[in-house]
Amino acid sequence: MTTKERIIEEAFKLFLNHNFEKVSISDLEQAVGKTRGAIFYFFKNKEELFNEVIDTYIIKTQNPSDKFNFDANISLDQFINLYINGINTTMSKMLSLSVVNIYKGYFSLYMQASRIYPNFAEIMTQNSVEEINLWEKVINRAMQSKEIKEVNTKHYAILFRSCFLGLAFDRCLSYGLNTEELLVLYQNIYNQIKLKF
Repeated sequence: MTTKERIIEEAFKLFLNHNFEKVSISDLEQAVGKTRGAIFYFFKNKEELFNEVIDTYIIKTQNPSDKFNFDANISLDQFINLYINGINTTMSKMLSLSVVNIYKGYFSLYMQASRIYPNFAEIMTQNSVEEINLWEKVINRAMQSKEIKEVNTKHYAILFRSCFLGLAFDRCLSYGLNTEELLVLYQNIYNQIKLKF
């Protein structure tokens, strides 16, 4: 890990637990184990460092084109499993940082970003639109291949995405998202629309 990457990671941990305004330069120095000169060699100021944290741990993490790389002919059933695996991979990376209740902190950081990061709402809205479009493509393909019955693709795309977001938010104050629980919900939805031969 480079010095810059270490600074970003340690700043991420700080911002997860404390509002942007409460994190001092001294806090950053202590967490990173570097002087402010070393920190600000890479970043003009605390806000630029915060924005880099948001880029690394929220925007890139939530970008559908970075999250999903799959064959164009994937089935809906396969995509559901791939989607869950992608969430598990991201969660494993986050949990490896050993932050107490990272889920609660992550949502708090998300809200901070909406105040501080330029155009954050627009960027994340675009990510959401892209992810819903991705679900729609997979659902359309599943209908064409007769994997599932005819459904309103937009409604089901939103349903699949909302199950993830709703459970993630609902569980963030306690033990965090349980992807096995999410998978069961997805499988129930899938079984309701799956064509049975």
